[in-house]
Amino acid sequence: MKNTFYLLLIAFCLVSPSCSDVSPDAVDLTVDFSWEGLVPCSWGNPQMNIGGIPDNTKALVIGMYDHAYFYDHGEVTIAYEGSGMIKRGVSEELYAPCPAPDTPGRYKITVKALDGNNTVIGIGSKERYFPEEK
Repeated sequence: MKNTFYLLLIAFCLVSPSCSDVSPDAVDLTVDFSWEGLVPCSWGNPQMNIGGIPDNTKALVIGMYDHAYFYDHGEVTIAYEGSGMIKRGVSEELYAPCPAPDTPGRYKITVKALDGNNTVIGIGSKERYFPEEK
């Protein structure tokens, strides 16, 4: 399963002009995030906790995708400062969830760790509904 995932990722990167090379030794990152405090249909990233980040990581690429509307909410690259916690609103380049009224949307956040050569050395993702059921 893991090999299939990486083959699909490499295939995607070959056709995507914004994608970096993927190391064959890329590790799995753990991704968790919270919608708390994020204003719907605005700009900004949710608070995130990323685990398993390799020591030689120089930047993190964060992207969000809306499964309901097949919509890419953008991608942002931030410098990695050694902490796996990314505060809400660090970047205003991601479009926040904006589901249809009374219908939760399903969103996927993907995080890629890049080394100094912009090679992907780690990747992980998590999906959540917005708004979340309480």
